[in-house]
Amino acid sequence: MINVLMCTYNGEKYIRQQLDSIMAQTYRDFRLYIRDDGSTDSTMLIVDEYVKRFPEKVKVVSGASHLGYPDCFWDVLQKCESADYYAFSDQDDVWDEHKLEYAAEKMGDEARPVLYIHDYDNCDGELGLISRHCLGDVAVLDEMSILFYTYASGFCMVINNALRDLLLRQNLVGKAMYHDELCIWTAFFHGKILYDDRNLTKYRRHEATYTEYGNGVGTLVSNWLRREIFGDEFLLKCRRIRIFLSLKEIRPSEKRVCRSWLLLSGGRMTFARYFKRLCWGHRLRPSVGGEVALRIMFLMGRGR
Repeated sequence: MINVLMCTYNGEKYIRQQLDSIMAQTYRDFRLYIRDDGSTDSTMLIVDEYVKRFPEKVKVVSGASHLGYPDCFWDVLQKCESADYYAFSDQDDVWDEHKLEYAAEKMGDEARPVLYIHDYDNCDGELGLISRHCLGDVAVLDEMSILFYTYASGFCMVINNALRDLLLRQNLVGKAMYHDELCIWTAFFHGKILYDDRNLTKYRRHEATYTEYGNGVGTLVSNWLRREIFGDEFLLKCRRIRIFLSLKEIRPSEKRVCRSWLLLSGGRMTFARYFKRLCWGHRLRPSVGGEVALRIMFLMGRGR
C-alpha cells in the first residue's frame, strides 16, 4: 500500500490535472490523503468531487485551518493510516502513470529507512517543457554536498514506513523543518537513498513561480540578493541545520560530521572558526555561481 500525501491551498486552477494523474496510476494499491490548509477558492469543492467519485481512494485529513509549509506535510504524514510507502504530492503537477509502480518495484521491502527519488521535467503553466532535472548519479550525494543544496524536491520523493516512523518520532510540527531536505539528510545518514533516472513528474513552474525562479543569470543573481543577502533564507537554512543536529536520533552519528555541519551553519563562531568556515576546502554547492554566493555569505558572517 502507498499513501499519497497532498497539501492544498487555493489550487483550483490546476488541481484537477494532478488528481486525474494520480487516479490514473497503474499501481492501484494506494490511497490519496488530502489536507487543505485553509483555501478560500473552490479547491475543496473540487476535492469533494473526487471523494464522492473515489470514496475508497481519496481521504480528506482535517486539522488546523492554516499550518503553512512545511508543517502541513508533517501533519498529514502523521494523521494518515499506516502503509508500506508514502509519496509526497504537490497540488499542481502531473505524474507519469507509472510513477507509483516504479517506486514500489525499486523500493522493495527493506526494513531500514529508504528514500526513493526520481528525475522530473520543469514545465510552464501549460506543461510545455522548460528543462529536464537530472540528478545523474546518487554518488553525487555525500556528507558535504547535501548540506547547502537540496538535490531532490518533495514531489519526486517516496519514503518507506521505517523512514516515516523515524521522522515522526522527532515531533516535527512547529520546528520549520523542510520535508524534502530532512528526508534526504535522514535517509543519507541512517538508511538508503534510491535513485530512478526516469522523468516521472511534470513540475509546473506556473507564472509566479517561473518569474521568480527563471534560469537567466540576471534572475538568479537578483533572487540570490533578495532572498539570501537581504532576506532571511540563508539564515533559516542555517537554523534548520542546527535543529537537525539537535535531534539526537537522526543527526549524523559521526561527531566529526556534526562538528563540521555546526561550523558551516555559523554556530559557536569565533575568529578562528570564522576563518576555517570561510576557507572550507570541500565544494558545497554544485554550480560555480552557487558556490561563490555561499562563500560570499561566509565572508559576511551570515547564518549566525
